[in-house]
Amino acid sequence: MSENANGSNKPLMSRILRAVRGRDDNEESKDVKWSSYQGFAIFAGVVILIFYTVKGEKPWQSLAIGLLIAGAALAAGILIGFLFGIPRTLQKERPQSDATTAGEASAGAYGVNTNLEQISDWLTKIIVGVGLVQLTVIPGKLKGLADYLATAFGAPAVPSAMVITIICYFAIFGFLLGYLWTRIYLMSEFSRVERVTRDRPEYFEGLIHAYLYQPMPGGFRNAMKEGEKYLARFGDNWRVWLYVACAYAQEYGYLSRDPEPNEEEKNASESKCLNAVRRVLQINKDAKEMLRGLWKTELTNPLENDLEIFWIERNVDFLKCLGNAGDAFPEEDNRAIAA
Repeated sequence: MSENANGSNKPLMSRILRAVRGRDDNEESKDVKWSSYQGFAIFAGVVILIFYTVKGEKPWQSLAIGLLIAGAALAAGILIGFLFGIPRTLQKERPQSDATTAGEASAGAYGVNTNLEQISDWLTKIIVGVGLVQLTVIPGKLKGLADYLATAFGAPAVPSAMVITIICYFAIFGFLLGYLWTRIYLMSEFSRVERVTRDRPEYFEGLIHAYLYQPMPGGFRNAMKEGEKYLARFGDNWRVWLYVACAYAQEYGYLSRDPEPNEEEKNASESKCLNAVRRVLQINKDAKEMLRGLWKTELTNPLENDLEIFWIERNVDFLKCLGNAGDAFPEEDNRAIAA
């Protein structure tokens, strides 16, 4: 048999199948994507619908109405398949054996918003529950819907069985299409986007800032840990240095409230906080007013006062860094900064 016979003279149906599957003759792989079969089934349904409607008295009207019904059934099936196939986010839970672990767990990594998953779960349960309870009523309701839609074709009337066939056929394949696409592609896309998002510096910057508002000691410990990771990975950022300074200030205040404070640990926290403040001013001099708003009692507020403890304790090193001309501690033995 000649090469021409093997190639261009192959049966038409074989060529259509290869075109739908997106493969050529030289491919050795025998794997066929599920979407190829789904696409071919929907395409075959549309072709059959066209053959049925063109024989009527109003072929164009019948074809348009038939395609609208088929499209509506397909869209409804895809929507239900999407709801059934939405991937569930795994939320990791940490053991809370003691107070420290509990504090750290409460300040653990933030999870993604799962509202869509919850809505999907509720709707699927409602659909299944109502469907089982009303199982004997569904055939009658479906026939009533088919009778109503059949009137759109005009005279002569289209059999209700034909309308039911269109609805069921396209709804089933629409459901499979929506479900498989959601489970196979949407899940991987969600995972990819989450990985990309969690790898961006903005994500870590926001996470460090959020940790500062979590219960102590887990909050500031996580902020310090993530801040060190950020600076080692992405380099200097004055906002991150600011968050790190606040974290060390929180640690200093936390250690100061201990009945028997460890002076060595306190001094280390104070030194690291002061170093972070200096790095902020080194990178961005305009951040001084923001730092003063966290330090000087007259400028702070209950939620933004991490550095205030160094004002209250009359720390001269912080006064030299953050003080303006005329600033002085309330006590008489502290002199104002020279203008």
